Amino acid sequence: MTLIDESYNANPAAMRAALAVFGAMSPAVGARRVAVLGDMLELGEATERLHRELAEPLASAKVDRVFLVGRAVAALYDVLPDPSRGGLWPTADEAIPELLRFLRAGDVVTVKGSRGIGLGFIVERLRAESARTET
Repeated sequence: MTLIDESYNANPAAMRAALAVFGAMSPAVGARRVAVLGDMLELGEATERLHRELAEPLASAKVDRVFLVGRAVAALYDVLPDPSRGGLWPTADEAIPELLRFLRAGDVVTVKGSRGIGLGFIVERLRAESARTET
């Protein structure tokens, strides 16, 4: 799989830019675009709205499945079309089993969220699983 690690920061502009780049990538035939997104922190009263507004850039990027981690991303989960919902979990640790079951060879995965959400743990697990299956 191709893994894009942006698990160290997130704000609305950075999320939109990352999703635009993600959408410009060309996965192999049969591969899927998978987004693992975590909360954008410290957005104040606009938190719910700014998370909901990520639905359009996700659709524009032709993301096949979205896995969400955190509390604020629940607002985004609520507006995603059912086929693109991979799941919603409060912590990265809880999301990993379903994510690992879903992913397959060739998929392109982007991981983006504020560092405080802990998505780096998901990146570490995906790298470890990838290395384990390559040997």
